[in-house]
Amino acid sequence: MFKDTHTFCKTCENYQKFYIGQKVLLYNSRLHLFPRKLRSRWSGLFIEKHVYPYGAFDIENPKNGNVCKVNGHRLKVYFDNFSVENDSIELGDPVYKD
Repeated sequence: MFKDTHTFCKTCENYQKFYIGQKVLLYNSRLHLFPRKLRSRWSGLFIEKHVYPYGAFDIENPKNGNVCKVNGHRLKVYFDNFSVENDSIELGDPVYKD
């Protein structure tokens, strides 16, 4: 059953797809010196350089130009210029019944 649901998840349309030149975040799972709530596990801003057919990616650090190969499961898309709309709801005065 797990195999069937896992296969469905990989083939559905909402699965993340990466392309060359896209900005991504990298999941840092190596060092846990601090508690989880104080430090984010997603690090840096990296740029996709090469996509391999078996799920690996070459990413480049734009700060120093280092290129490394990582597994695709450790990447998450970085949304640049993401706007947040602030919607406000006005609450009326409460009505108390005796």
